[in-house]
Amino acid sequence: MNKTFLIKSLFGTLLFLAGSFNQATAHGQAAVTFSDIIVPEAPPTAVVMVAYMQIKNNTDQDKTISQISSTQFKRVEIHKMNMANGMMKMKKLDTLTIKAQQTIVLESGGIHVMLIKPLKPLKHNDPVTLTFKFASGESTMLNTRVQRTH
Repeated sequence: MNKTFLIKSLFGTLLFLAGSFNQATAHGQAAVTFSDIIVPEAPPTAVVMVAYMQIKNNTDQDKTISQISSTQFKRVEIHKMNMANGMMKMKKLDTLTIKAQQTIVLESGGIHVMLIKPLKPLKHNDPVTLTFKFASGESTMLNTRVQRTH
């Protein structure tokens, strides 16, 4: 073999390995990521709490959240606020789809997570665990804490 062929072969192999490494790194990222999670503190007698966050779909396929659960609450639901006939109305959503490569912001006055009937009063810094189940069968567990908002 001549040196030129050997160098080209070695260079080609290195490029292949570098490309494989980048693909592996990209695939190592979670399909859906959650950030800026806020569970505001509520009065001890509150029968509902909320959770706000950003949900990012890092894939090239839509991802649908089909259920959210928590061991600290009797029920967890996704709700959407919207204006209808001059009044704010809240509607329960059965699912929430995050389009491919998109981010959804869950916030006050829009889409948010309703934490219904806490099993015990939760105060500042108490842990909250939320499990998001996707239509694909995947699930993601989030651990956060109740935060003071004033």
